[in-house]
Amino acid sequence: MTQFKYFISDINRLLGKRKIRIIHIWLSRIFVGIILYRFERSLFLIFNNLYGILRIPFSPFFYLLQAYSNIDIHYKSEIKGGLLILHPSLGIVISGQASIGKNLTLTGGNLIGAKINCKKDSFVIGDNCTFGANATLIGPLILSNNIIIGASACVVNSCIQENSVLIGVPAKED
Repeated sequence: MTQFKYFISDINRLLGKRKIRIIHIWLSRIFVGIILYRFERSLFLIFNNLYGILRIPFSPFFYLLQAYSNIDIHYKSEIKGGLLILHPSLGIVISGQASIGKNLTLTGGNLIGAKINCKKDSFVIGDNCTFGANATLIGPLILSNNIIIGASACVVNSCIQENSVLIGVPAKED
């Protein structure tokens, strides 16, 4: 039920002020990618680790939807409501180790990845964060709330100061 509430929040952010967009938005790549993630996440929360086995027969269908949407969000990643993806044709990848707060905005070409030794509790992104085009995040790390990551920045270190802007490779606070 929580995933459904998050999905409604995602759609409301996607629609913006013009709610009439719902007429054509349901065929968009963004809609397909988000609904696939929310659907798989719901099933994972119901079946826990057994879902990894249960999804095998459906994997070809899921991969087709991922290829269409160009959005690959692992079902183990925990993303709160308000996910907004602006340009999915550039590609979006989110690791299953990530725990992400509400109102995440991804511009496109974004990677939220984890190193092999990364634990779930050590890879956290706060609320209201925005990623510029081709911004990359490599965990384990912790980002506070209201962080803006500049275009093509590569974040490899934690930033616990709220309302920060991170730019460069490796990204540093501006």
